[in-house]
Order: sequence, then structure tokens, then C-alpha cells
Amino acid sequence: MRRGVNPRPTASEKEKGKSQRARTVTQMASDKVRVAVIGMGGMGVGHANAYRGDPRCEIVAVCDQSKTWADKAKKEFGAKYAFTTFEEVAACEAVDAVSVCLPALFHEPASVACLDAGKHVLCEKPMTTSVASAKRMARAVKRSGKVFLIGHNQRFGPDIQFLKEYIEAGNLGEVYFARTAWRRPMGMLVTPTARHANGEVYSRNWFNERKMGGGVGWDLGSHVLDLVLYFMDFPKVKEVTGCAYTKFGPEMVAGQDFVFDVDDHTVGFVKFENGASLQVEMSFGSYVEREQILQAVYGTKGGALRDWGQPMKLFSRTGDTYTTVLPRIDKPGTSPMAHFVDCILNGTPPLVTADQGVIVTEIISGIYESGEEG
Repeated sequence: MRRGVNPRPTASEKEKGKSQRARTVTQMASDKVRVAVIGMGGMGVGHANAYRGDPRCEIVAVCDQSKTWADKAKKEFGAKYAFTTFEEVAACEAVDAVSVCLPALFHEPASVACLDAGKHVLCEKPMTTSVASAKRMARAVKRSGKVFLIGHNQRFGPDIQFLKEYIEAGNLGEVYFARTAWRRPMGMLVTPTARHANGEVYSRNWFNERKMGGGVGWDLGSHVLDLVLYFMDFPKVKEVTGCAYTKFGPEMVAGQDFVFDVDDHTVGFVKFENGASLQVEMSFGSYVEREQILQAVYGTKGGALRDWGQPMKLFSRTGDTYTTVLPRIDKPGTSPMAHFVDCILNGTPPLVTADQGVIVTEIISGIYESGEEG
């Protein structure tokens, strides 16, 4: 069982953040944001493609531990520099902003190095995999005055933004419980290797290694917890409990030169100081019908269900009549990369903040610690 107190920015900290963002807008070295992508695996290539398609950006550097692949990516994206360490990126004066797309173990050192070097940072999820690390990152963000965004891409979807506004308008009344999950059926465990576009095989087994910050709680759990906490307005955590299971991963890598020592199915329960609670479940693979990403929000005046791939459902009552509505959602969506650039150029407040990342980290850490205590 883990008890925690959530970091909440004070009024003075909020004002300081506004002034820092204002300085950010006026301190750009050029009309375009000069971007570097650190880690050119599948996620990093996705970030680079997004920046390449944004006329407000220029990709000036790429970074990957494989020099061969870094050189290939440099040519592919028209970058000026190809580096093999994040320290080189941090030291490069031609870079204004970076995407950190490394295994979770390296999120803190890469992000902090770049923030301290005066660069804006978009860090892939999970923010990091320890509470102490998350708090160090949050402190680095505050002292740098630079934009910091966590890449929880689902937050930027039109359905999520619609539901957030619907809840904030008071349509659900008091939100007292929420249920969230990301369940994958058998056959979807994270494979140990992948291939770059040039055919080079690289390891992505960090998802399956404890020392690298892997595990389904960090990978899928950070996403769905971020979403449901967003709907609940990140209430203060009172108590966390849960169980983490490792049932199928070791069999997948048996006989190979890989380890699987993390959870592949994890569940948790969170109580908040305001009396609300939430239930969370995540699996890399289990005996279920289909992959499912859901958020169910329970309120005193209504409810909502977001089941990825299915129409959103809103539940309410008028008199003695109970209704289910499938709303028409016409809000535009965006990407973390486009939003990141908006924050840099226009002073837009980041939608996913470091302080929110600390709270998600506290909860996942609490679930793991609770399982170990049991």
C-alpha cells in the first residue's frame, strides 16, 4: 500500500510559468523550431515524420546509438547532424527543441541534460519509472523555464477533448468513480526485436526488462491512468493498492538471448482524498476477446464510456427517463508534436505537464510496491 501527496503548483509558480512561456516565444533563434529527435526507433521515426510534415519545424539533428542508422536517418530527414549520444544533442547550439524517444531508463538523464542546456523537451511516455526521478525532472522543468511535454498521444484525440469539456460543463455532476483499462489479447506480447527501414535488426526488449524501465504498468498503464486522471482533474492521492503478474512473457523469450522479468498483466485501485476512487487494468496479453482501451466515468448526474474503436456513449436522466446518447464529435484532433510546437511558438500551456507526470508515476509505483508487499 502506498500513500502519497500530489505536487500542486502554487499561484506564484503558475505566474512564473506564464512569464517563462512568454520569454520562450521571444527567444527563438529563427522563425522555425530547430528540432532534434533522440532515439530513432519506431517511435522516434514517428516523431521525425510529424516534424517533417510541419512547416514550422526544421529537423537539424537525429540521434541513435547505431551510427549506421543515425547516418541513414540523417539523410532521410535532411538533418545537418547525426549523433550517437544525447549529450551531443544537449551540447549542440543549433538545436532549439528535442523529442526524447529512448527507453524509459534514459528519459530523466536525456530530458534533464537538454532542459539544463536551454532546450525545450517532448519526452515520450512514461515520463520515468521512479517517483524520485519524476520529481527531479519536474524540478529541472521549473528551473529551466522551457517547454516540457509528456507524449501521451491519446490526450490529444478529439474524443478525449470532447469528453473533458463535457465533464467540465458539469454534465456528470460529481465524478466519484472511474474505471480504465488497456487489455490486449494473447499474441500481442512485445517482441524482443524489430527492424529499421534499412533492414538493421535492433532490440526493443527494453519493454520487457525491469532494469530498462519496462513493464505493462509503465507502458500501457501510464497512458490510461493519464486519461482517467485528466477526466477527474488529478485529485490528490490517498491510497494505492494492486497486483502485478508475470504469466506469459518468459515463455515468449524462452531459448533466446533475452530476459523477460517484468509484469505482463497488472491491476490497481486508487483512493483519493476527495472520496473518489478508480480501478485500472493493463495487459500485454491475456485470454480476452479483443484489444480494448476504455475509460468509464461515473458521476452523480450521468456517466460516460469511451471504448476505443467504438462510438462514445453518454448516460443521463431526465425525470424518470434514462437515456444513452452517442454524441457527434466534430472537434479537431492534433498530435503531441504539433502541440509541442504550438507551446514553443505561441506560449500555449502544455496539455500534459511534468507535475501530472509525477502523479501518474506515484500511482504506478504504488501499485508495484503494493504487489511486492503482498
